[in-house]
Amino acid sequence: MKQALILHGTDGKPDSNWFPWLKAELEECDYEVWVPLLPDNHAPNRQTYNDFLLNSGHDFTDNIVVGHSSGAVEVLNLLMDERCPKIGLGVMVSAWDHMLPDDGDYKQFEKLFPESGFNFDTIRQKASKLAFLHSADDPHCPLEQAEYLAKNLNAPLTIIQNGDHLGDQFPQFPQLWR
Repeated sequence: MKQALILHGTDGKPDSNWFPWLKAELEECDYEVWVPLLPDNHAPNRQTYNDFLLNSGHDFTDNIVVGHSSGAVEVLNLLMDERCPKIGLGVMVSAWDHMLPDDGDYKQFEKLFPESGFNFDTIRQKASKLAFLHSADDPHCPLEQAEYLAKNLNAPLTIIQNGDHLGDQFPQFPQLWR
């Protein structure tokens, strides 16, 4: 059976944003969809997330993984983990590349990013296809960082005008479906 995984962002939950809508759309196409509550998600930790996801029994092989915000960063972290098989499609919504300036409570993200940065070769090898969606006016995750990721991963980037953080204001998200 085809499977999909949808990952929420920091302080998120499975029934927020456009996640229920996307889950229903995928189920209409005969996907089995898992939208887990990520552990300790106020301070995302790549190792905690990877262990949780990869020990869950979910079949990642040739399937879809979609992430929003820190969940999008986790898609990249997951693909860098040697335990993760090759997926079919990875979609990153409102992703960013590295720690944000410390002008807020950004210390909560210090264990989200790999110390040596993302290994773009490994990520490309672990996904048949990658895609990015980002808002032109995201107040949390700079568009330039999503552009950098997309460029280095040879992945398309769809820019949404007036999309803010592509979250709660999008109970449906047809641009993502396309």
